[in-house]
Amino acid sequence: MTWNEFLGPYQRDAQLLSDTFMLRWGGETWNPSGDDRAAAAKLHTQITSRITTQRLGYLDGVEKSALDSVFALFQKTRDIADQHSDCRHFDAIAWDVLNNRVRPFTAKWHRASERGALAGLDATDEFRAELSGLQQVLHCFDRLLIHVRDGRAVAGEADEPRAAREDKIIREMGQELSWGIPALAGETGTDCDVETSPASAINAAEREAIIARRQYYSVAESKPHAVALALSGGGIRSATFSLGVLVALAGRGLLPQFDYLSTVSGGGYLGSFLSAFLSSPAASGASPIGLRSDELPFRRDEGEAAALRYLRHNSKFLASGSLWGRAKMMAAQIYGMLLNGLGIAWIALIVALLERLIRGAHVFEGWWKPVASGALGLWVLGALAALMALRFRTGLQKHADGFVTLPALLLAALLAWRGLDSIHVWFHDFWSRPSLSWTWSKEAWLTVTGSILLITSALTGVFGRYLKRLGVILILLSAIAAPLFFFGIYLAIYEWTDPARGAFTSGHFPINGWGIATLGTLIYFVFLDINFTSPHRHYRNKLAGAYLIRPARKPDLGKPFDDAVPVPLSSLGGQAPRAPYHLINCALNVPGSSDPRMQGRLADFFLFSPRYCGSPLSGYEKTEKWEKADPHLDLGTAMAISAAAAGPQMGLGTMKRLSFWLALLNVRLGYWVQQPGRKAFLFGGAPGLWFLLKEMLGSMNEKSAWLNVSDGGHIENLGVYELLRRRCKYIVAIDGEQDAKMTFKALTTLQRLAFIDFGVHLDLDLDDLRLNDRGLSRSHFRFCRIRYPKAGRNSDELYGYLLYLKLSLTGNEGEFLRRYRLDEPVFPHHSTADQLFSETQFEAYRSLGEHIGDKLFLRALVSDLADSKDVQIEDWFEALGRNLLEPLPAANMSIPTS
Repeated sequence: MTWNEFLGPYQRDAQLLSDTFMLRWGGETWNPSGDDRAAAAKLHTQITSRITTQRLGYLDGVEKSALDSVFALFQKTRDIADQHSDCRHFDAIAWDVLNNRVRPFTAKWHRASERGALAGLDATDEFRAELSGLQQVLHCFDRLLIHVRDGRAVAGEADEPRAAREDKIIREMGQELSWGIPALAGETGTDCDVETSPASAINAAEREAIIARRQYYSVAESKPHAVALALSGGGIRSATFSLGVLVALAGRGLLPQFDYLSTVSGGGYLGSFLSAFLSSPAASGASPIGLRSDELPFRRDEGEAAALRYLRHNSKFLASGSLWGRAKMMAAQIYGMLLNGLGIAWIALIVALLERLIRGAHVFEGWWKPVASGALGLWVLGALAALMALRFRTGLQKHADGFVTLPALLLAALLAWRGLDSIHVWFHDFWSRPSLSWTWSKEAWLTVTGSILLITSALTGVFGRYLKRLGVILILLSAIAAPLFFFGIYLAIYEWTDPARGAFTSGHFPINGWGIATLGTLIYFVFLDINFTSPHRHYRNKLAGAYLIRPARKPDLGKPFDDAVPVPLSSLGGQAPRAPYHLINCALNVPGSSDPRMQGRLADFFLFSPRYCGSPLSGYEKTEKWEKADPHLDLGTAMAISAAAAGPQMGLGTMKRLSFWLALLNVRLGYWVQQPGRKAFLFGGAPGLWFLLKEMLGSMNEKSAWLNVSDGGHIENLGVYELLRRRCKYIVAIDGEQDAKMTFKALTTLQRLAFIDFGVHLDLDLDDLRLNDRGLSRSHFRFCRIRYPKAGRNSDELYGYLLYLKLSLTGNEGEFLRRYRLDEPVFPHHSTADQLFSETQFEAYRSLGEHIGDKLFLRALVSDLADSKDVQIEDWFEALGRNLLEPLPAANMSIPTS
C-alpha cells in the first residue's frame, strides 16, 4: 500500500496534508514501525485529552488557555519524536499537519492575544469559530493516529453527540409558553368575569391582529408563544443604534417573525417610523413594502436604502426648518411662559379682590374680639373633651383629635386674617414714603427673593446630589425665599387694587380690576389649552417630519417620501398588517393618587396601541374612543408623548423643588390626554389653568377627566415591562440609554418592577458587559432566562428568554469606530440632550448597531445558522441558549425528558 492509498480517505475528509507533502511522500510504501505506532498512541492521548478536540462552549474554558493548549502540541510532538527515533512515518505526517494546518492558527492568535484581543468576547467569537474549524482537522488527524496505532481505521462520526448540558437546555427551551395578559390589577379572584375583563378583551384583540400579521408573512400562525422586539429610550442615539441592529436582523429574515414591537422614548422614533412606513397603502407598480430584506424600507438598490438615508439626512430634526419657523417656535415658547406667569398673577388678583371685597364690607368690624375669644374658648373646650374621650374610652375617642384641630384651625385663620390686615397697612405705609430708595423698594424685595429662589433651585438640581451640606443650605434658602417672593407678589397686587390709588379704578371701587379678572376667567377657563401653549406640538411636528414618512403618492427625484403623514393609531395593522403590533410606552403621572401602589412611584404604566390604550390605574378603553375624545391623538402625538423627557412631573425622576418653576417656564413636553367618556366640569373642552396648577403642584391623579402623560422612561426605559406582562417567550431588547459607567439602570429597574408587579424573575449575569481597565466591555450582549410564575398550584414554572443588547464597545470594532472614539471619547454615550446628530455621529451609532447585530450570527455562536439568510427565530434562540445559558439545577427541572 502506498502513502497515497493509505492517506486518501483523510485527505478527502479534511484536506489533512499539504499538496507538497503528498507529492513528496505519496508514492512511497506505507510500512509504519513499532516506534511509529507508539508515537501515534502517545500523541493521540495528548490530542484527545485537550481542548483541541473538545468543544469550547461560551460557558466552558478560557480562550487564552485553549490557545495555549493548542500551542503545546508542538512541544509535546517534539518530546514524543525524541523518545522514538525510528518514527519516520509519524514524524513526517505530524510535522506537516502542525506546520501547515495548526501553526497559522497559533501564529495569528498569539499576536492577537498579545494585543489584548482575547479580552473581548466578540473577538473570541472569531477565535472560537476558527478553533472549531481547526478541531475538524485535528479530529481527522486523531483518527489517523488511531489507525496507525491499531492498524485499522475507525469510523468517523458524522455528528458529535450533544453534551448533556446542551440536552438540558434544548429540552427546557422546547416547552411551550402561551402568551397573554393575566388578570389585571383589580380584576383577580374567582368572581372575575373572564369574558368581559379588560385583560381578556385586550388579549383577544391583540391575538387577532398578530394572527393576521403571521398570515400576511406566512409565519406559522398556530405558534402558541409570542416573539417581541423592544427599543429603549435614549433619544436619537437609541433610535440610530437600534436602526443598525434592525438592519442586521433584516438581513437574516428575522423581522417578519416578531409579533410585538415595544418602544419607549427615543426607541419610539424608529418604531413609529416603521409603523408609519409599513402602513403605507399599496400602490400599483410601486416597490414592495414589508420587513423582508428585499422589501422597503430595508431593501438596498444602490448604496444605503433610500428611507434610511432620509433618516440620516434628518438627524438634526430639532434644528431643521426655516428661520421663520424657528422664530415661531421661540415666540410660542415665550408666549406660553407669559401665559403661565400671568395665570399665577390672575389667581393672586382674584384672591386680592375677594379680600378687598370682604374687608370693604366690614364683615368683621366690631366682631373681632368676641369671635377670637369664642374660638379660643372652643379650643380649650375641645382640648378638655379630647382628654375626657381618651381617658374614659368612650365612643367619641376616634374624634378626640378633631375636637382640638377644628377650633385650632379657626383660631389660626382669624389670627392670619388679622395679621394680614396689619401687614397690608405696614406695606402701604412703608413703601409709600417718598424718601424710600430703590434699595428698600418692593421691586427690590421681589427681585432679591426671586433671584435667590431661582439660583438656589438651580444649584440644588445641579450640585445637590454631590455636595450634601451645600444642598441642605440651598434648600433652606429656597424654602425661605419662595414664600417671601410669592407673598410679595400678592401684597403688590393687593396694593395695586387699592381704590385710593385711582389710576386703575373708577370712583371708590376697583372696577377695572374686576374687569381684568373677568377677562382672565374667559382666557384661562374657556380659551386656554395648555397642550397648545406647551412646546409639545412643535416637538411633535419636528419628530413627525423626520420619522413619519411614506413613499410619496406622487414621487419625484426631489421628494421621494411624504413626511409628517397623519397616521391614526387605530389604523395600524389594517388591511396590510406588515408591522409588528406596536406598544408605545408612556408614564401616567399621578403624584396625587390615593392608590397605595403609586406612593413610591408617582406614575403608572400608560400604553398606546392600535387596539387599546390606557393603564392599570385609569383603566383601558378601545383606541377609537381615545381618538374620538381627543382628535389630536395619533401616532405622531403618541410618539412625542412617549419621548417627552422634560417636564414638571417625571415619574420616578420628578424633582419636586423644580416642578413649579419648570411648569412656570413652560418646560413641559408632556401631554394632557382626555379620558373617554369623561368631561371636565367648568373647564371647557381643553385642559386649562386648573390643570396647569396641578402640574405645578404635583396634584394630578387618575380620576381626572384629563390625564398627564409623559416619557415612558420616567418609569421604565427599556420597553420590556409590557412584554413581560404579556408573557412573551422570546424577547430581543436593544438598550441604547446613556450609561457611560455601565450601571444598567434600565435593566435593573425592569428586574425590580417585574418581580414586584408580576412575580417574574430575570436571571441576570452582567459581568461580561461591565467595563474593564481600558473602559471596554467583554461582550455586547447577554442571554437571560425569564422565570414566569406558576399559573396555578399544580403548575410548573415557565421560562422565557431575553436577548439583551447593550450600547457598548469591546475594542474589536472597525477602524471607523475606533477613529471616531478618538475624536469623541464619550462615544457611545453622548448625552441624551444632544439631539442634533451630525452625519458622522449618526453613522457611528448606526454602524455600531449593525456591528453588534452581525456579531449575533457568528459561527461559534449559532453554528450553521451563520450562513443562513432565512433564520427561524426559534432556531436562533435555541442556538444562543446552547452557548449562553447554564442548565437549571435538577431541583428546578420539571421538563419532560423525552
